[in-house]
Amino acid sequence: MIKQWLGCAPNNFLKGRKSLRPEAIVIHAYSNLDEAETLFADPASAQSCHYTVDGDGHAYQFVDELDTAFHAGLVINPSWRFLHSAVNPNLYTLGVAGLAGTGIQWPEGLYDTLAELLRELCVQWNIPVDADHIVLHAEIRASKDCTGKGFDRNKLLARLGEALPVQAVARARQDTSFVHLISNANLRSRAPNTRELIVRTLLKGSDIEVVDSTDRGERIQGNACWYETRDGFLWSGNTDKPHPVQVAVSTTKASPPVAAHSPPGAVESGIPMLDALLKDRGAPAINSGTRDHTAIGAIQDLLSGHGVVGMPNCLSPLYGRFGTKISSAIQSFQGQHDLPPTGVVDSATLLQLIAIPASEPRASLGYLTLVLHKGFTGLLKVVSIVSQMEGAGKFGALNLNIDGAGLSYGIIQWAQRPGRLLELLRAYSAADQALYVEIFGEGDAVLADALLALLSRSNGGVDPKKGITIDARFDLINSPWTERFKQATLQLKFQIAQVDAAVQAFGKSYQVILGYSSGIESERGVAFMLDVANQFGDGGLKRIYNKVHRSGMGEMEILEAIADETVEHMPDKFKHGVRARRDDFLTTALLSDDNKSFGVDNS
Repeated sequence: MIKQWLGCAPNNFLKGRKSLRPEAIVIHAYSNLDEAETLFADPASAQSCHYTVDGDGHAYQFVDELDTAFHAGLVINPSWRFLHSAVNPNLYTLGVAGLAGTGIQWPEGLYDTLAELLRELCVQWNIPVDADHIVLHAEIRASKDCTGKGFDRNKLLARLGEALPVQAVARARQDTSFVHLISNANLRSRAPNTRELIVRTLLKGSDIEVVDSTDRGERIQGNACWYETRDGFLWSGNTDKPHPVQVAVSTTKASPPVAAHSPPGAVESGIPMLDALLKDRGAPAINSGTRDHTAIGAIQDLLSGHGVVGMPNCLSPLYGRFGTKISSAIQSFQGQHDLPPTGVVDSATLLQLIAIPASEPRASLGYLTLVLHKGFTGLLKVVSIVSQMEGAGKFGALNLNIDGAGLSYGIIQWAQRPGRLLELLRAYSAADQALYVEIFGEGDAVLADALLALLSRSNGGVDPKKGITIDARFDLINSPWTERFKQATLQLKFQIAQVDAAVQAFGKSYQVILGYSSGIESERGVAFMLDVANQFGDGGLKRIYNKVHRSGMGEMEILEAIADETVEHMPDKFKHGVRARRDDFLTTALLSDDNKSFGVDNS
């Protein structure tokens, strides 16, 4: 629903909620809008509510939901059973007032407006619709009967019960399909805020087709409404309809707006405990008593993506173990995102771990299954394990010519000198040409095309011995190019393009391996060979295999011989790391010795 922003005096609310979040809604009453607005604008009153509503369908917002309104802070003879001991209830409640006046019978229209607003708030903050969570002010402060006998909570709950099933409210579609721009507008890529990448600038006077709208975007000049097009988001204040006719109900935490991932739970991860949490907010939380190591490992993966240092990767013996470090990391994440800092992963915490864009996304089991909705089997599983060796699984891993190959980038380190970086940037361009041009050409298609032309040259456009660029315009190992690659890393479309390109590359290598090898049949064996091929090239692996292979050798014997040979090929400073890499593939429990475990048909 549309909410008109009015605001209140700075002294009448508190920025933030001290790491808490709204758990209930407290109902108040004021005689009329003038009374409420005058009171909330007076810094001496120390009063405010998040919203007031009237009987004509209007909602007026005075305090952001992420901030603390001063509406129910005085506790006197309380009867509300979910009151937190020694914690101001303002910190974990929303204040909503009906404009009816104390003791006056609330008109039907006021119940309708209040139900519409509460319907949205309950979905937004995962608040149950019952008398324990739709609270009367008098249940916190017995001496303040501000709703009076004129308000019937049972009537409100019945109305909410009819309109709000257990499942989340479906996103509404607006009535208008075109808006007219009254000024130039930047189209933002993934979410309704000015921190997002500009897809392009839309010109004043244009008619723009829109498919949806939200009033939970970044607030600009008091207006938090944004339109969604097929390509991105634009602020509604730049259009002839600054307040959409009908605004979509969002089912994710709204401020700050987050990237538009697919709805969690729309595709099952294949990890039963996590899938249960995505479907049922009452499902058992993941904690120190959890024995599902795969579920715990996926949480560690997600935390790593959010920049938590020291989380173990899938090859570590600590992967899938719930200790004090992961509990502390979860608690810190919860505190940063207005969730109860419990240190365990409940449904709300899991949803936020998935929905909030990762600052350092990694091709790990947790991220691939829960964010990108990819199945963790076959070639994709191999890609994920290899990526841990190449750059800690990071989509944005950069090797700035340390090995003389120019720039190497991404989950399997597409290197410039062998010509592999070209295949990845072509995949980026194919995934979203406009986004590719915006990032790598800064909006200049000629520059973006010239980059591909350079990478198409022999040795990827670098000196074959030193890895230094032959064209000063494209010094990819230095600024601004490194920043451009980092920016591209955060785009979901390009993350998916990386995964798909890696799977395709490994599929080609697998076919080459099948053409000359014998005795390599298990999931472990194929994964081992693909890792060597990724490091030494298809031709390099074939030469090594032919050098060490002898008739009658078993699979493990062949793999160990290849491992020894690859170590010998490396300079002394890299020998230890390569030996550890080979040994990890030979021993990790993630890989099976069963030849039925491997498949190549997933993406």
